[in-house]
Amino acid sequence: MEVVRTFHAFLEFCYIARRSVLTEDDLDKLKDALVDFHYYRSVFVTDGVREKGISLPRQHALVHYHALIRLFGAPNGLCTSLSESKHKDSTKAVYRRSN
Repeated sequence: MEVVRTFHAFLEFCYIARRSVLTEDDLDKLKDALVDFHYYRSVFVTDGVREKGISLPRQHALVHYHALIRLFGAPNGLCTSLSESKHKDSTKAVYRRSN
């Protein structure tokens, strides 16, 4: 049941963060979902899935969303992984042609 709660909290966080407009109430819900996620994700350590603990950069980045949304506004579905993969492909292709 803890695993389901972990994914529920994570998905709740993602769905709130992807909204076009975020109110104060939404930001409070975002914080609550993140707190729940960090609480419930410990099931992966206790069940032996991640015996050494959980320290993943993308999960840590979630901690900064609240402050960054306040500074810059709603990310509105922003996803950097697409541009990262495009950048890698284009950079590697040019590098290969130059050698």
